[in-house]
Amino acid sequence: MTVPKVGFAEGTCSKCGRLLIIKRPVDLAVCLCYEYCPLCGAKMTPYPPDLTPTTYESEKGLHVLYVCNNHTPYYSKQKPVEVRLS
Repeated sequence: MTVPKVGFAEGTCSKCGRLLIIKRPVDLAVCLCYEYCPLCGAKMTPYPPDLTPTTYESEKGLHVLYVCNNHTPYYSKQKPVEVRLS
């Protein structure tokens, strides 16, 4: 007989250190730190690539997911971070 998981589960993001507390029965959560600029803390906007990869600078590449334009543009390659909950 399996006992249902009730209450809350928690885990810490390995990227930003944020503590996530989620209502059960989940065992995995996604930290949203990848959506925020590490330089200024503002929420970044999605960076849709165009169809001509040769126009990209070598540092940007096709793996850029978000951009922050609050300063010299910061191009983020950070992906969502899965957090194991216990």
